[in-house]
Amino acid sequence: MELVTTSDHGTPMTQKIEEERRALHRRFDALGAGLAAALNADRIQGGGWTHEAGQACYGSVTLHHPHGLGFDLSHQGSYRKGAAGRRLTVRGIYPADSNVRHAEAVTVSMDREPTAMARDIVRRWMPGYLAVIGQALDNARQADRERAARRALNRRMEQALPGLHAAHVNEHEAPHRHTSYWSGGRYSRQGAAAHASGSVTLTNDAQHANMKLTDVPADLVLQILALLDARQALEGTISPRQVAPARRELPAPALTIPGEVLTPTGAADRQAPTLPHAADLLF
Repeated sequence: MELVTTSDHGTPMTQKIEEERRALHRRFDALGAGLAAALNADRIQGGGWTHEAGQACYGSVTLHHPHGLGFDLSHQGSYRKGAAGRRLTVRGIYPADSNVRHAEAVTVSMDREPTAMARDIVRRWMPGYLAVIGQALDNARQADRERAARRALNRRMEQALPGLHAAHVNEHEAPHRHTSYWSGGRYSRQGAAAHASGSVTLTNDAQHANMKLTDVPADLVLQILALLDARQALEGTISPRQVAPARRELPAPALTIPGEVLTPTGAADRQAPTLPHAADLLF
């Protein structure tokens, strides 16, 4: 709601509020500059800290590190009395897809010098933040890779079936969406006809998908089922399979013939059979 009352000097109240907001912004901008200078002087995380004053009416400033770390300070307790109303809340900055438990916030006195305030933050708050931010950044990078994989597969699916489209997502999320739809059969769209209607939902990494088909002609059902038969290799697709590790070939076993005597050289000396004497054959 816009205020239209005027002060005693005839200045619109809205102009006074805007002047106070600009003064608050300058104050937190100076605070951020002092904090960044102190962090860089102490080589916290190698230095490179910068700051950005916020536009909120209660006052805030954010400290950024080139490796993706950061924290903000905001004055959220101005309604409190005494020293409690002059404390700033320190919270960490996390990637949107961090999926980690955030470090617990702390408060610092806004009456301290920037150098003392920065060292207080480093001592009391930063250890908990550093314990989780590494995993948070890894999770965010993995999410970026998965989004890229879904974008690539969605483009290929759109080329394979022109009627395929997104639904219930905004324009920014559509390229890496999980689920796509198309209309077919009796509900085919003009210029993008399909034999059946359906949807396809990708896994996060786009390596697998769940498909749902409706109103499928019987002949097409048989063709789809034939493609699913694992005994038939998918045309044009290399299907990797696990192969047992190679083992050294065993030497051929020695062949021993009964009745042979092996010489030290390995040759067999055959003994000539003894024939019975002719007299022994007479009865």
